[in-house]
Amino acid sequence: MALMLWLAACSTYLPRYEPQKGAFATKYYENIQTPRLALLEYRLGNYFEQSKRPYPVVCAAAANVDPHDKASQARALDPDVELKLIARFPGLSPLSRCERDGLDIVATDTQQAAAIFDVHDLVCDTPTVCLAWAGYYANGQHGWSYFRMTFEGGEWRIEREELNIVLTAADRDRQDFPAARAELPDTPQMALLTNLLDEQFANPDHYATTCATITPGNQASQALPDEIEVALIQNYPELAPFDRCVWKDDALVVDAVTGERAVIYSVRRTVCPTKDECTAWGGWITANLGAQAWEYRIRRIDGSWTVERTGNGVIS
Repeated sequence: MALMLWLAACSTYLPRYEPQKGAFATKYYENIQTPRLALLEYRLGNYFEQSKRPYPVVCAAAANVDPHDKASQARALDPDVELKLIARFPGLSPLSRCERDGLDIVATDTQQAAAIFDVHDLVCDTPTVCLAWAGYYANGQHGWSYFRMTFEGGEWRIEREELNIVLTAADRDRQDFPAARAELPDTPQMALLTNLLDEQFANPDHYATTCATITPGNQASQALPDEIEVALIQNYPELAPFDRCVWKDDALVVDAVTGERAVIYSVRRTVCPTKDECTAWGGWITANLGAQAWEYRIRRIDGSWTVERTGNGVIS
């Protein structure tokens, strides 16, 4: 036993970044036919494991973008593969959300800097030993590393080869971090909505797909104006565009891309007796019999909105 532990400690194999208990598993590591997808899953797992992610929007592709050719476009993965990877990594977006803008990659909805991950130049000397480049292209530069994959013990084991990350950019010292948060409307409704979203994304068990809106009265939910939704997504990169949340059989809210359960946060029935004091209802819905809403008091104090529950609520 001691010898086995010592060997494990000395292993050069990289971690698998296993999905959390109960989360979706792709099974690409265990399939001898999918070395490319196992390596792509590793690179995505490594990225999403980081506490500070430099790119708020990330997509995955079947082939790499040529950084020297402005006309080069990423090739989409098989739709079933893309859906599996999105189910495995809720923060991953469909490739259609990442577009080429000159030498940069940007999000189609928010125009934020984005990254496209891929695996390319895969060569398998034998059915159980392969080499490939894997990494990302973003912001006019790329970060690809060279990896060796060996299928042993019923799974692909991944390790770095001697070559390491290659970066190409006009300015290697520049910082590729998201731009400053976009300005949101200074309204009581937005103050309540951001309060709700702060609570939602602070919860590690939140739904993978979250949408948000503000609705007068009790009208049916609809998307926010484009410029407001874009600003909101820039402030909350995990937030999905409203059209990602759809009703299935008039019973459940699901992600239009993955088909997985989703949630809609909304602010409704705002009443303002004065310009500095309002009440509104805010909450979430995931199904006809899966919703919560609470009444909130929203007051402007020293130039800022404060939000607190009144105690009235509805649960279904």
